[in-house]
Amino acid sequence: MKVLGITAEYNPFHNGHKYHIEKSREMTGADCVVAVMSGNFTQRGEAAILDKWERSRLAVDNGVDLVVELPFIYACSKAQSFAEGAVDILKGLGVHMISFGSESGELSDLYEAAANLIDGSEKIEEARERHMKSGISFAKAGEIATAEVLGEEAAKLMTEPNNILALEYLKRLTFWKERGHDIEPVTVKRHGSGYFEENSEKGFAGASVIRKMQSSEEFERYVPENVACALEGTENTRLAAERALHANDCLFRLVRSEIVKSSPEALAQVYHMGEGLENKLKKEIVKAGNVDELVSSVVSRRYTEATVRRLLTYVLLGIREYEPTKAVYGRGLAANENGRKLLGSLKKQDGHMPIITNINKDELDNETVQACLRYDVLASDMYNLIYDRDMYAFSDKVKRPYMAGLDDRLFRG
Repeated sequence: MKVLGITAEYNPFHNGHKYHIEKSREMTGADCVVAVMSGNFTQRGEAAILDKWERSRLAVDNGVDLVVELPFIYACSKAQSFAEGAVDILKGLGVHMISFGSESGELSDLYEAAANLIDGSEKIEEARERHMKSGISFAKAGEIATAEVLGEEAAKLMTEPNNILALEYLKRLTFWKERGHDIEPVTVKRHGSGYFEENSEKGFAGASVIRKMQSSEEFERYVPENVACALEGTENTRLAAERALHANDCLFRLVRSEIVKSSPEALAQVYHMGEGLENKLKKEIVKAGNVDELVSSVVSRRYTEATVRRLLTYVLLGIREYEPTKAVYGRGLAANENGRKLLGSLKKQDGHMPIITNINKDELDNETVQACLRYDVLASDMYNLIYDRDMYAFSDKVKRPYMAGLDDRLFRG
């Protein structure tokens, strides 16, 4: 079986994602498409618009064969960690190729830039720090530093969000290639619009734009019909626009409670809490009226909006480790018959990556996997809490993967 890997958030699944899957199949002749997908919290530190079970179901119903979860500690992290976790899991699932979208669409240019980044990373960081001392923001200083070390074209390439992730995927693929694991990269040029853009003529819009459209019916032209139905809200999901607003309010109250009751010393122990940020949070939390106001008040030259939102998610989950446990495993969220065959074959191989389809029954004798999996379960619990959902019915220990074509929705084999 020729297996193609994809990394995604599908927040929500839209026409651009469907195009990417179809184009990737066409370009590679893949027999099976596996997606590693963020769970209930995204790379930018935000609660997903639909939960991971619903998003994985929609992905399988729109062309993916198997969806496995990208563990929280990788998913809600900076681009490098996000990409490393995704590539390592896809490697463990035995993929032969990995396809990713990019604004560039030119694999040779991206490969060259990735190689230069590996060689010039220390010089770029030194130049970034130098420019930041003059008052320039972290992002802008990085752009200037990259231009100085690698040239203007490389710097321009790294200003686009999908190119940035593409470069991180290629860096990790290079790492594994040097160790004897050769996985072929494939890139599909972003079709119609960027992450924050809309192209109504071609029926494409970025995920961020679609999320903002949810209060109107405009988003329906940019997503498959079954996704539109899920976004409009059903008896089970109840995730219409007003629910998202309520969730943000609930999220703020929970985060505010954690910050108010914690001492500066306790907050300083939170994962990725930058020097002095604990005092800034204590100062601003009494002034902010919602999450957006709190984030805006903490964002600075050094800390981007995404960095601050991820930090608040770590506060919410109470992650107070200098370096949380990381592990790679294949936790199935949804699959069709083709995807089930792949999982079945992997389980028969000696020394395979841990495959988890039922966290209550699968033997988890690996303590590292158990520790990492706890973050996934906790993230789901907090997601259910902020969306005011049944904590038992939607618990990770109760929900089962969606199995297309099987009435009982359980993995078999």
